[in-house]
Amino acid sequence: MLRAVKFMLLAAALLALAWWVGGLPGTVTAHAGPYAVTTSTPAAILLLFIIAVLLTVLLRVLGGIRRVPGQLGGWRAGKRAAAGEAATLRGLAALAAEDAQAAKAEAAKALKFLGETPLALMLSAEAARLAGDAAQAKTAFEKLTQHKELKFLGHRGLLRESLAAQDHEAARQHAQAAEAAYPGSAWTRAQRLELALHEQDYATASGLTRERHEIAALATAAARNATDPAQALNFAKQAVKADPQLAPAVVALATALRALGKTRAAKKALYAGWQAAPHPLIAEAWSLPEARPLDRAKEAPELAAANPSHVESELLLARTDLDAELTGEAKRHAQAALDAGGNDGRAQAILDQLAGKPAQPSRFAWICDSCHHAQPEWAPVCPVCHKIGSLNWHAPGTALV
Repeated sequence: MLRAVKFMLLAAALLALAWWVGGLPGTVTAHAGPYAVTTSTPAAILLLFIIAVLLTVLLRVLGGIRRVPGQLGGWRAGKRAAAGEAATLRGLAALAAEDAQAAKAEAAKALKFLGETPLALMLSAEAARLAGDAAQAKTAFEKLTQHKELKFLGHRGLLRESLAAQDHEAARQHAQAAEAAYPGSAWTRAQRLELALHEQDYATASGLTRERHEIAALATAAARNATDPAQALNFAKQAVKADPQLAPAVVALATALRALGKTRAAKKALYAGWQAAPHPLIAEAWSLPEARPLDRAKEAPELAAANPSHVESELLLARTDLDAELTGEAKRHAQAALDAGGNDGRAQAILDQLAGKPAQPSRFAWICDSCHHAQPEWAPVCPVCHKIGSLNWHAPGTALV
C-alpha cells in the first residue's frame, strides 16, 4: 500500500512538472554558422533531456568497453586460481597416499597456476622430500623460510633434511631457528633433545625434557662431564632433586662436594641417599678410594645405620668385613642378609667364598626397562633403544633395586 502511494505521488509530481514545462512561454533559438533553429521552450528542454540521456548511455557503454580487458584478466586469474587450488588438493591427497610422482606433478601445476605461494611451496617441498629429491626439497623449504607465517615449517623441513644428510651442525642451527620462529614447540624441543644427545651435550639435553627421571639421568651425566666442580655440583643437585633414589646422581653429588672440599656435606648426601634407596654405588663411594680395607670396615656401620633393616646394609657390612678379613662378622652379616630376604645370590656368594667354594659371578647389572639390554655400567641413555633414564640396577627376573 505504501509503495502504491509513493508511486502515485511520484507520478503526480512528474505530471505537474510536465504540465509546468509545457506551459512555459517563449522560444529558444540555436545558431550554428549560417543556420539557426528556433523552437518553443518546452521542446528545447525535452531535447536537452534526450541529449543528456544519450550521453549517459554512451559513457556507460564506453566504460564497459574499457573494463572488458580487466574483467577478462580477472576471469582468467580466477580460472588459474581455481586450477591451482584443485592441483593443491590433488597434491595433498597424493602426499597422504605416499604417491611421490603424482604429488610432484600436482605440486608443479600448483606452482604454475598459483606462483610461489606458501601453500604451493609447502606442497612442492613435501612432494620432493617424498620423492627423495633432496635438492628440490631444500630449495622449496628455504623459500618457505622467507614467509613469516611459514618460517617455522621451512626450518622444520630443513632440519629434517639436515638430519637425513647427517649434517648435525646444520640441523642444530635450523632447530634453533625453528624455536625462534615458533617458541615452545614440543616437536622442536624433541628434535633439539635428540641432537644434544647425539653430541653428548647432556647439559643442554637436561633442560629440554620435562620428565623427572630423564632430567635426573641427564643432569647426572652433565655433572660427571663437567670440568668445573661448581657446575658439576649444580647439575648433581638438579639430578638428586629430580630423583633422590637415583644412586649415580647421589654419588655425583658427593663427588662434586668432595671436589670443592666439602667432605662432611658429601657424607651427608651419601647418608641421605642410603636412607632413600641403598645401592652398591653409594656403598662404594662412602669411603675414600685410598682407604684401607680395615678403615672401610670401620666406616661402613655409620652408613648402614641410615637404613639398618635393609638387605643392602647387611651386604655392605658383610662385604667390607670380608675385605678386611673379619670373617666372623662377614659371615654373620651375610647370613643376616639371607634372613632379610637377600636371595639374589650376593649374600650366598659371600658365604660360599668364606667356605672356600668358588664364588659365583654377580648377576646384577644395569638393565633397560624398555628393551632389557643389560650392561655393567650405568649410562644416562640406553645404547640399544636410546631411551633416556631407563637403566635400573637389578638382576634379571628380580624386582628393581
